[in-house]
Amino acid sequence: MRTRIIVLLVVATLAVPASASAHARSATVALDYRLKLDRSTRSLPAVSVAILDGDRALRIGARGVTVVVRGNLGEPMLRIGPHGAFVNRASITAVAERLTKLSHGWTRVSSGPSFTWHEHRLAPPPFGGATGPVARFEIPVTIDGRGDTIGGTFVRYARPSIWPWVVTAVLFAAAVAVAVRLRRPVTTGLGTAAGLAALVSLIAFSAADAPTGRVAWLQIVLGIGLGIVVCGVLVRSREPRRSQLAGLLGAVAAALSLGSLGAFRHGVVVSLLSATASRALLALALVAGASAAVTSVASGRRP
Repeated sequence: MRTRIIVLLVVATLAVPASASAHARSATVALDYRLKLDRSTRSLPAVSVAILDGDRALRIGARGVTVVVRGNLGEPMLRIGPHGAFVNRASITAVAERLTKLSHGWTRVSSGPSFTWHEHRLAPPPFGGATGPVARFEIPVTIDGRGDTIGGTFVRYARPSIWPWVVTAVLFAAAVAVAVRLRRPVTTGLGTAAGLAALVSLIAFSAADAPTGRVAWLQIVLGIGLGIVVCGVLVRSREPRRSQLAGLLGAVAAALSLGSLGAFRHGVVVSLLSATASRALLALALVAGASAAVTSVASGRRP
């Protein structure tokens, strides 16, 4: 049973990718800024524009029209239309974006009428200490031969105060210490709460920010499945095995949540939930998980 439990939790740790604070290929959990598209960009006829991947990836969809995205030098870089998406191999910008290697002619990169790529022109400029709208970005395009612009604004948000969360965590840990001193059985509840909080955080972060425009449904479904299996083992187990499993579950939940600590340092939280709810779940997973691990070890040493 102990081997089975350890294997399950190790698989859970490996199956759920760590989050990042502005990485191009993993879900972003927090930012200092947001990119807001202009109203004229949001209302382009037959063209949909979305910003993904921690405000660094751009997705353009064309419905019955052909959109040509121009590079830094004004050269045609991408062509998106009913016949798919094509990249210009002679475009210096496309080469710099690693969409192709320098050559000549056009090559297909997608068979559908939309395409998502990591757009370096969406990288934020230095903000200093300013908040609010601090800069603009513009990407020239042509739609069926007519010149237009995809534009928007960089909006910077102030960083949150971390002290309320630190105080809450200390009070929570103190309450757990009192319960342990009174010999209350708290390990199972702490481990379960930490596991559920970590799982909900994973779903909220992964679904809200989708690198390359695709939600990581496999990781979400796998995380839910593993959570159900671990809860089933918890219910079927008896003491002291149940406390041992809860302690391991809490340790894994806390470890998985460490990659999302950026939510406490940045003003924008990229989640399906509100910023406060997201931070509360992370704090619960971290503090309850660590407490479950500690109380599990302490109860095992208790005579």
